[in-house]
Parts: sequence; C-alpha cells; structure tokens
Amino acid sequence: MRHDREGLDTGTLFADGHHLPHQSAGVAAHQAQDPPARPDVPHEPPPEIKKAMLAAAYAEQMIERLAALQNEQVIKYTGISRAELGLRVWNAPLAEVAGRLGLKKHVLRRICALFEVPIPPKGYFNTAFGQRSIRWTRVAGGAGTR
Repeated sequence: MRHDREGLDTGTLFADGHHLPHQSAGVAAHQAQDPPARPDVPHEPPPEIKKAMLAAAYAEQMIERLAALQNEQVIKYTGISRAELGLRVWNAPLAEVAGRLGLKKHVLRRICALFEVPIPPKGYFNTAFGQRSIRWTRVAGGAGTR
C-alpha cells in the first residue's frame, strides 16, 4: 500500500501547493518552478504611488544635502561638527561652551539657531541631572550623525 501512495501525484491533491513529506524527486522539482502569473495581481505599483516614492526619495536626498551644508557651515564658524556642537551645548552651559570655542555667547546662540542645532531651555543646568525633562542624544539628519 505504501508503494501505491508514492506513485500518486500529490500536486493534484492539494490546490494550495502543500505536499506530503514523502514526495518523489519529480514532484519536488515541479515545486521549484515559479507559479503561473495571476492577471489580477499587479507587477508594479500604480503611477501615483511611483511618483510619491520618487518624491520621498528626492526629499530624503535634499534633507541629507541640507544637513551636510549645515555641518560645513558649523565647522567653518566653530571648528567642530554640528553633532559635536550639539553634544557640547547640551552638556555644559552656553557661555562655557562659547568660551572654549573662542566665541561670545550670543554669537554661539545665533549659530545654533541658524544651523538648527537645538539648545537647552533656560534654567536647564540649574536643575538636577536626574530631574531634567529633556536629554540630548544627537543632532537629527546628516550622514555623519547616524
């Protein structure tokens, strides 16, 4: 009786493509072939989705370019990268960081505002470290900051 089952074509028994574990080599080779294409399944996204995908990719490139340009300008004025400036500003008071960079406090504040480097709110360093509501991790965007 076992030999009778081995001779059956199990591919015709199961419509969903599942076969019994003891199938012959010919049936296994038949499984490896691609299933026939279904006419109701699209082979590529509709044009409006393609257009949106291209726009998103272009926007991502522009954001990366903007971050690179901002980083270049921050390096030009401070001598350190935008990410490094962000870390320094969030780890010490603005006046102290400005003094170390050889700048005045209001100039450093202007550089941070122009090149979108977030600075801590007023009184941030007067609160205990554990009670600070915001903590700095990194500057968002840019290839060198990830």
